[in-house]
Amino acid sequence: MNDVISQIVLHSVGSFGGTLGYAFLLNAPMSTVLPASLTGLLGYVLYEVMVNLLGQGAMFSYFLATVVIAVLCEIEARLMRMPSTIFLLTALVPLVPGYTFYCAMLALVEDNGAAAAAFGLEAVQTVAAIAVGAAVTSVLFRALTVRRKPVKA
Repeated sequence: MNDVISQIVLHSVGSFGGTLGYAFLLNAPMSTVLPASLTGLLGYVLYEVMVNLLGQGAMFSYFLATVVIAVLCEIEARLMRMPSTIFLLTALVPLVPGYTFYCAMLALVEDNGAAAAAFGLEAVQTVAAIAVGAAVTSVLFRALTVRRKPVKA
């Protein structure tokens, strides 16, 4: 149990650093870098806790972490009067299954079709869970947001 918690803490520090670095690579406005990085950190911690401590499935954990990240990004965007995409692109970086894609490509290069298919399917499912979570949240926020009509003079 203690090893799992220390692993989560170590991965969380890495996710924060990766998110922070990606925000600088995107040339995001300086006022958005820290909130987006903290949101990415929180989403990744949620994913890790659900998978490693609560025993939830990976796809459900990716989906739920993405929904939480997207909701927080929408709130941050409203508070800072900026597009939510600025926050969302940065905050979702820790959830991207880069290692799984790497394993799929490595298996292809090593001519191991079964392993490539397994890793590839897992990576595509992960990306789909992230995309659906972000899309559902965005659509719900747009539907529930009250639009103010401009006052005519």
